[in-house]
Amino acid sequence: MGDEKNIQAVILAAGRGTRMYPLTKDTPKSLQMVNGKTLIEWKLAVLPSEVKDVILVIGHQGNQIKDYLGDSWGGRTIRYAVQEDLNGTAGALLSAKPLLGERFLVMMGDDLYAKEDIRRLIALPWGVCVSRVHNKAMGGEMLVDDKGNFVGIREEKHLVSDGLVNTGLYVLGHEILDIPPVPIGGTSGEFGLPHTLAVIAKHIPVPLVITEHWMQITGPDDLIRAQKYFLR
Repeated sequence: MGDEKNIQAVILAAGRGTRMYPLTKDTPKSLQMVNGKTLIEWKLAVLPSEVKDVILVIGHQGNQIKDYLGDSWGGRTIRYAVQEDLNGTAGALLSAKPLLGERFLVMMGDDLYAKEDIRRLIALPWGVCVSRVHNKAMGGEMLVDDKGNFVGIREEKHLVSDGLVNTGLYVLGHEILDIPPVPIGGTSGEFGLPHTLAVIAKHIPVPLVITEHWMQITGPDDLIRAQKYFLR
């Protein structure tokens, strides 16, 4: 079992939100509104009470996020790390390394997650949340071993017709910050968190938590769909 009482949350919110344009021309994706709250506030609202310390990785238009949230929200401390070079999710996490302890939850700054899935995840020492798909879906296909543990990711076409896709929700240990980040596709200039986690998974079991409540926020139409998500 993991030590749920000593866990931080890291929210990766440095991206440009290009697929959300023109809404993100002047306002970062994390501050887009759904049912009276910003996406980042919905993210903070589903964190379990065990999470008292939140690190937000910001970049493009990041000062707007800092000005909006300040240094606390709902009784939680908010701290910030700046991702100077938008070089992927592993690069984003490394930006927060000086602020991170031994164990932490990692989540994407735009996608929506359920509190019950986060609770199941933080009960594990290491873990990754995945969603099962049965038709075409964007995302990396998560590869598992015969015990059902994560071992790698396949992203060649960035489409999964049937299988498990990555939701971008993890519980990780500090060891992942001490190995070189793994590039996506070899020479893309971006470093992937699941690709780097696959190196750890050679030595440490990384179980899966399968969710039915993940919602990927990509374009403007997803904000309309998200209104129904919160009515479920």
